[in-house]
Amino acid sequence: MNNIIKIVLLPVLCVGLLAGCANSADEALSLKKNDTLYQVSTINSLLAGNYDGFMSFGELKNYGDVGIGTFNALDGEMVMIDNTAYKVKSTGEVVKVSDTETTPFAVVTHFDKDATVELANIANLDALKAELDKLIENKNLFYVFRIDGTFKTIQARSVPLQEKPYPVMTEAVKEQTVFNFTSVTGSIVGIWCPDYIGGVNVPGYHFHFISEDRTQGGHLLDVSFDKALAFADSTDGFVMAVSPTESEGSVKDLGSELDAVEQ
Repeated sequence: MNNIIKIVLLPVLCVGLLAGCANSADEALSLKKNDTLYQVSTINSLLAGNYDGFMSFGELKNYGDVGIGTFNALDGEMVMIDNTAYKVKSTGEVVKVSDTETTPFAVVTHFDKDATVELANIANLDALKAELDKLIENKNLFYVFRIDGTFKTIQARSVPLQEKPYPVMTEAVKEQTVFNFTSVTGSIVGIWCPDYIGGVNVPGYHFHFISEDRTQGGHLLDVSFDKALAFADSTDGFVMAVSPTESEGSVKDLGSELDAVEQ
């Protein structure tokens, strides 16, 4: 049985209540279903090389229908959209994920549109972030984004399957494959986390991409487009399942290591 940490973030006062270990995943879902971000393990654990999957995708789907993450042994990039999980392999192949596969790190939610805006003339990823910043009304909450459109350019990456003893993630991403797509229709799925979540997740933005025909995707490195629709879901509940295994590596400088693996 997974150990569950349940944190309730009060929207105005931003008070974190650590409710301790719950007896089951069902208890964790006592939070409002559509306002809960469910996370598998921590970004610190992943950075330190803890790539052992421990939650099945069959179980993960109970907690969300949109999200991002990775796979056992860091085998590719995960995009969940419309309650279906996809694996973008380092070869570029995209496959539908079976319920029996497992993840060492993922973040999902039951997506509930709180805001919709049309974005135009986005030249790069920094410009996209600047526009999405306008939708973040409370920087103490979590936000999940879905952006649908036809993109002029997409640059994405995926990381290959790792073997034990696992390297730390800054070493693993040195083997990444970078993909460049042009005039591709699809969806960007992104998570925005508050600054205080550092070590638990990535403060700020983290995006993955999947094409409409589900044949292209990956961890988003850059993007440009003329027009797209962005949907935002603000979330004031956070639930985390703690990994039962311990990494052999360690995180020495969180900020610089996050920069290295996110770019």
